[in-house]
Amino acid sequence: MNIRLTQSDDVPSITALLNHEIEHNTAHFGTHPELESTIQTQLNSAGDRFPWYTALDDDGSFLGFAKSGPWSPRGGYNWTAEITIYLTPSARGRGIGRVLYDRLLDTLRAQRFQIIVAGVAEPNPASVKLHQSIGMERTGYNKSMGYKHGEWIDVGYYQMILGDLSNPPPPVLSVSEALSTLE
Repeated sequence: MNIRLTQSDDVPSITALLNHEIEHNTAHFGTHPELESTIQTQLNSAGDRFPWYTALDDDGSFLGFAKSGPWSPRGGYNWTAEITIYLTPSARGRGIGRVLYDRLLDTLRAQRFQIIVAGVAEPNPASVKLHQSIGMERTGYNKSMGYKHGEWIDVGYYQMILGDLSNPPPPVLSVSEALSTLE
């Protein structure tokens, strides 16, 4: 398996995976298909601030991706990142999600992010288990947050403190700066 920073040529596979989730499952609250151009814009917007990683099988086939993004655009949240992961059906239950998240968390730590958060549509035992396995704890739970496929869906909120919460926190590094410290 190969884990690497997401590239533009991954966008069609990411879009197809997200559209599968939108059409068939409730983990993604979208109700209309995503466009490749929208996903490309999101990847471009992440830039050198919020890493995205793609997992490929040994034969180069797409297995899934994990990404980070802003929790909120307000300045006080500069040290908080939201994380998300999606795996192809054939990749689930093989430990790939854990490997993707480990790589993402290593980068976010090196960047000096202090807090990560994730929302999980529930019930989803596999996703809850994955988020707890990387050290996240449930810090909130909202009932009936979204309606999709004829049912109301609850959302659990998970959080992990990455840093020591020093005061003031150090500036967040770019992805490229952080990766240079990991080499």
